Amino acid sequence: MVEDSILKSISDDISEGRTEGLPQRILSICESEDDPMEILKCMSLLKLLPSSDAENRIAMRLRELADDDNGFTIASALQNLDCPLFAIEVLDKIKKSDRNTRLKCSCLYDLEEYESAFDLYGKIENKCVNDRILLSRFQSALGEHTMSVQTSAELLSEYPKDYDVRVAYANSMMMAGHDKELLKYAREGLKDKSADSLAVAAYIFRILGKTNAAGNYAAQAIKADNSHIGAMETLGICLAMKGEYQKAKITAGAINEISPGNKAVINILAYCDGH
Repeated sequence: MVEDSILKSISDDISEGRTEGLPQRILSICESEDDPMEILKCMSLLKLLPSSDAENRIAMRLRELADDDNGFTIASALQNLDCPLFAIEVLDKIKKSDRNTRLKCSCLYDLEEYESAFDLYGKIENKCVNDRILLSRFQSALGEHTMSVQTSAELLSEYPKDYDVRVAYANSMMMAGHDKELLKYAREGLKDKSADSLAVAAYIFRILGKTNAAGNYAAQAIKADNSHIGAMETLGICLAMKGEYQKAKITAGAINEISPGNKAVINILAYCDGH
């Protein structure tokens, strides 16, 4: 087991910009560790650093350690850490299930293999809310915008307060070009002043290019709930879009401390690429 003090030391070094030699240090820790969960903690810290071959080597080690008991957790973490190919390889070596199939669908989506993802979606036997959210994403990606809006609108009517459903609806509406209606939806949602509604508004303003407003609503959402990952992700992206890359990276680091390996970290860092 990797001692918490070691992980804290690495995290502090990253925050202070002392990154020289850290990828090799993290790789060395992972190569001597047999617990996949501990390795994933280290890999989540590695993602806060510039790309290196250490990432692939750690992902390969995780693939080797995967089995029917831990495979889904490993594959899910690898997808969140922007390693969908390795995630698929893990899923292909373990027992098939709806849970594993829907994760593979999501990985194929990340790889922009939309038709393959849509075809595989049909093999999920017992579909849940998140599957229908996934379907709306596939429909948008394949240019079926009317169908995507219909799918997400039906979900919204059933789950009007669910954050992920609301974000899915926003994405479908934006992709379909319904910007005015989407802005109206965002503003109406602000009436309850909840962290989720503020975060949804922030997300909508961000995807519509209104960065200042998005950052403002994201900050308000975080004030209402200082562990709201969606709001923190939007704030981090807005900071990066305004050129405040160090603040964006600090926000990504804060998310990683709350939820190690969360995909929101990767999304923020993508906007900081090269800085």
